[in-house]
Amino acid sequence: MRSLLVPYHHPDPLPALARAYAADDAIVVAKGAPGAMLAHLYRTAAERVAARDEPLVVLSGDCTTSLATVAGLQRRGIAPGVIWFDAHGDFHTARTTRSGYLGGMALAMLTGRGGAALTGAIGLAPVDDTRCVLAGARDVEPGEREALAASAVRQVAVETLGDADLPQSPWYVHLDLDVVDPGEMPPLRFPAPGGPSLEAVAQALRALAARGTIAALGVACTLTPAAFDLPDALAPVRALVDAAA
Repeated sequence: MRSLLVPYHHPDPLPALARAYAADDAIVVAKGAPGAMLAHLYRTAAERVAARDEPLVVLSGDCTTSLATVAGLQRRGIAPGVIWFDAHGDFHTARTTRSGYLGGMALAMLTGRGGAALTGAIGLAPVDDTRCVLAGARDVEPGEREALAASAVRQVAVETLGDADLPQSPWYVHLDLDVVDPGEMPPLRFPAPGGPSLEAVAQALRALAARGTIAALGVACTLTPAAFDLPDALAPVRALVDAAA
């Protein structure tokens, strides 16, 4: 799978991520007002994804880059199902979030719940709930728990994903590294103990690759900024990308 690097955590550059992972292509945009810069960054990422007529790995420092990746697939004429690996629900909206953290709203925005200014700017069509599966979530706050319960998004354990009822492929597979138990990872921004092992996540990715087509794999490298400078910090990323490929 060819790789595209978006070395940002929202509008904040992550030069250490760019140093740690040698991708086939990378995006860098001029600094500006956060909202406009983010829209420009994601429009550019969507264009790069749309231009690739092949499976693609998109690496970034956050979960909201997923919006650009799915928008790019849609421009190719692909309406992907979404398999979302994450320790968190990422299903907050502006009404339920207490922190205002954009990454905590990514799956909600992908399904058309809020973020209209950003999703409209990049041309994203909402993904129907019935086409979405959330795997490995264990740190879910009350507001998003209620919203998920009222939705048609399916929730499964990583260990059972291979046998789960999944939307028809092709899929966009979103992989937030914090889905893996933090004991096996470099320092994470939002660690959530009690998760599956690295091998269990790799096994789930291999099962997906055997069952259908992964149109794009989005890897949210949600490590602390200093973690990228640790020796071979992204070895888990390489192992998981190899499993999906």
